[in-house]
Amino acid sequence: MAKVTLSKIGPSRLLEVDWVKNSVLKDNCFVIWLGSGNSSSSQWVVHRPIGETSLKGDSWVMTPSRDLEFLLSRRESEELSSWNRKAELAKRQEVLAARKGRGLEGQTEVWTFDGAPAIQPTIRTCMAAAKAAGAKESEWLSYADSAVQISERSFKEALRTQAIPGWWVVDNPRPHHETMGGPLGDVPQKAVGYLSGLSLNTAKDKVLRVMLSIDSNESEAEDEEEEEEAPPAPKPGSSSKEKPGSGTTSPKK
Repeated sequence: MAKVTLSKIGPSRLLEVDWVKNSVLKDNCFVIWLGSGNSSSSQWVVHRPIGETSLKGDSWVMTPSRDLEFLLSRRESEELSSWNRKAELAKRQEVLAARKGRGLEGQTEVWTFDGAPAIQPTIRTCMAAAKAAGAKESEWLSYADSAVQISERSFKEALRTQAIPGWWVVDNPRPHHETMGGPLGDVPQKAVGYLSGLSLNTAKDKVLRVMLSIDSNESEAEDEEEEEEAPPAPKPGSSSKEKPGSGTTSPKK
């Protein structure tokens, strides 16, 4: 949902949102409508957990469509966003210091080839070469010499795979944040138990079967817990002894 667009207002319509593709929701949600005709109908979105939550990634959450924008806008707090930016910078500086062919001079990244020219002129030269060849400027690396290509690809791979430096996290603890829904940001995301671990298509089918009362809305995990808590059934042919003080007497012989 790149932006929220309210639908037209009518005497028998609720304010809902029109859908726009969003990388957070793409292939990770589906919509259901509840109600009869144009009266007393409601629209819900079944989606994966959004933002920072304690829920597992394979959980499914059910949210009224009109409330979904709250979750999307609160994926990160300002404090957490600032922490993430600083953490990425700390990781980048550590990678720069360790990679051959690239380094730092003060706060400026430089190549360490042939007199250590600044990076920006090198990239601009390669972009111009790509443009002259009718290619996209983003493909500039293909027009650099082999030493630059090896260094740049190694650098990008290190940025992608290396974790945030542990020493930095110790000095800068990650701030706690939970993405909450509702106008006041006080509604936690709750997993739909019977959909846990299901794929998108399987979850759609399960919701439909539950709505049609073909399946129950209890998860298998809940069923297993109930079976463990329930006392074992007596074996065929066995008799149970009465507890002392139960108020009953056994017949005399």
